[in-house]
Amino acid sequence: MTDGKIRTGIAGLDRMLHGGLVPHRPYIVSGPPGSGKTVLAMQFLLEGVQGGERCLFVALEEPPNEIKQNMRAFKWVADDVEILDANSDIRRFEPTPVIEISTEVEPARMRDIEDRIRKTPDFESHEVTVHSLQQLLKNLFIKRRYERVVIDSMTALRYFCMREFEETLTTQSFMRFLAESKVTSLLTVELPEEGEAPPEAFLARGEIRLHKLRDETGIKRFISVEKYKGSSHDEFVYPFHITGTGVVVQSGDGGKAPAAA
Repeated sequence: MTDGKIRTGIAGLDRMLHGGLVPHRPYIVSGPPGSGKTVLAMQFLLEGVQGGERCLFVALEEPPNEIKQNMRAFKWVADDVEILDANSDIRRFEPTPVIEISTEVEPARMRDIEDRIRKTPDFESHEVTVHSLQQLLKNLFIKRRYERVVIDSMTALRYFCMREFEETLTTQSFMRFLAESKVTSLLTVELPEEGEAPPEAFLARGEIRLHKLRDETGIKRFISVEKYKGSSHDEFVYPFHITGTGVVVQSGDGGKAPAAA
């Protein structure tokens, strides 16, 4: 921890944030598909685990077994990251009883995640609503005292767990809940290639945005801090790469990219 801030696990990003993140606040990590949001978020949790913190990854769009398999590409020891499977079950064609995800559902440590996907129950399907998820997280935060949490992703939560007419108020309520819970949280948000600011960005205390551009030489990735309340930060856009150790940001002298990138 530096000047009351906590490190993200990505040295170049910490330099952009002038030391790291102010703890106990919700932050957005936004970007188009394939830009590296989940990788960055997992590095944030690994930094906490290495410091003896209890960390939770809330999976809303990929099953935990796929997340575990994807993380094998990196030179990480992620065994102690806890994963909550908050994916709604796929309902069968025939009508089946639907009950909301139980407040008794328990996360599993990465080391204990099986390589196969959790099977959908034959007789009942668990439906995840933002209200049931919020109650489950509230119970877990009290019982397990998590310090870092990743919600991957808010886009899936909005699409699959909220009714359209309640999106704005429900999102605001969920963000407020995270802030009041005294956890430091990263919420990933999917943006189209030419995306506007997501609604969550207005409610979060900061937004880290990932950019992905394609030219004749291939894909190039850039990172910017769009917003950071309560702290100074670097306003330049910097290139980054996804390597065997995760996201590596080329911030500092010589690493600046044009602001239009």
